[in-house]
Amino acid sequence: MNRKILTIILAVLLIASFFLPIGTHTSTTPFDIVKGPSYGNEFEALLMKYGWLLIPVSGLMLLIGALNRETYFLGRGLWAILPLLAILYLIGRPISLMSDGFDFGGFIKGLGVGTWIALVSALVLAVYW
Repeated sequence: MNRKILTIILAVLLIASFFLPIGTHTSTTPFDIVKGPSYGNEFEALLMKYGWLLIPVSGLMLLIGALNRETYFLGRGLWAILPLLAILYLIGRPISLMSDGFDFGGFIKGLGVGTWIALVSALVLAVYW
């Protein structure tokens, strides 16, 4: 499988993960988070809300670039690394706010199918660029 086909498949998975649940105990999707109400006007609250948009936008830019004879706006490296950085921040920031007694195993088990698809797709894109 060449890089173009792999990029197209992973870009579609990144876009699709935006509409899949992020947790096993809820049916909340990143789309629901973005279109829902804001909880504060601080930069961090807005980043936690609109940071989810970086994942499908990166997937869309990778898809357009792969279909456009591998010509990417701002380079493929940026769009390949950006979803991984967004996911790591959006998952890692709540962990850093937790106090003692954080159950990391329970947290991993609580991640939904959308989070896992986005994480694996972003990791493969970041490594395979």
